[in-house]
Amino acid sequence: MQKVIVALLGIIFIIVLYLGQSHWKQQIADTSANMKTDYYATLQKEYKKTRGAAAGGVGSVAANGQEDLVSLTKNWPAGAVERFKKTLADGSKFKILFVGSGAIGSEGDGTFPLVKKSLVDAFEAKHIEVDLITYGSNSSQFLKENKEKDVAGAGADLIIYEPFILQNNGAVGMDKSLADLTTVMESVKTEKPGVAFILQPSIPLYKAKNYPVQVAQLKDYAKKNGIAYLDHWTSWPDPNTEAIKEYLTPNQSGPSDKGVQLWSEALAAYLISK
Repeated sequence: MQKVIVALLGIIFIIVLYLGQSHWKQQIADTSANMKTDYYATLQKEYKKTRGAAAGGVGSVAANGQEDLVSLTKNWPAGAVERFKKTLADGSKFKILFVGSGAIGSEGDGTFPLVKKSLVDAFEAKHIEVDLITYGSNSSQFLKENKEKDVAGAGADLIIYEPFILQNNGAVGMDKSLADLTTVMESVKTEKPGVAFILQPSIPLYKAKNYPVQVAQLKDYAKKNGIAYLDHWTSWPDPNTEAIKEYLTPNQSGPSDKGVQLWSEALAAYLISK
């Protein structure tokens, strides 16, 4: 009888031991599964957080890049700055057009290609387009031939306009010159609302008499009418001294190589604020 009881106790012990071990293994398995679930959930959260931060970082870099470009436009008319911001936002190109006499050069020679390169380098070709239209006429001939329609048709957002004051000298009085200037700008703005103008004179001349007075009147006109005026003459040597001759061609029809460099640098310094 005693042997039977011992055997039964042994069997009961084995059963209890087995059940306890099975319960322990199940707890370990459940704990492990929970740990894995928590681990992968944590990983997923971190991944989403990192991905979101990366996306935000790219947006921040793009926004900062645009802000850097806009900071270069401090001398531009307010309307042109706002238009530039819009073209940056929608991915289109902002169009700058130089209009005036042949003194500024051509697509491949003179001051224009140098200042164009400076502008494209600063603002990047994907953001801006820089073009040139020159005429050999005075302002009255320009209007008589309806050339202002060519300017409007170019679809520029910002026009750097040299209003033929030098060609007008001796042919068109200053009052008529300024009236023609007003007509040109109003006509272009009618065709292209929102376009902005920056006025500039042509090159200075050695010991000229009436011409400097006319340029001063142009500057005063710009000030009174709230039009941006690019006064590059302040960068040239005194026109009443021999020093200016080094910057002009012998017949004073345009700038010499030194004048080309000076004029292009003055234009770039104004149009690209640093």
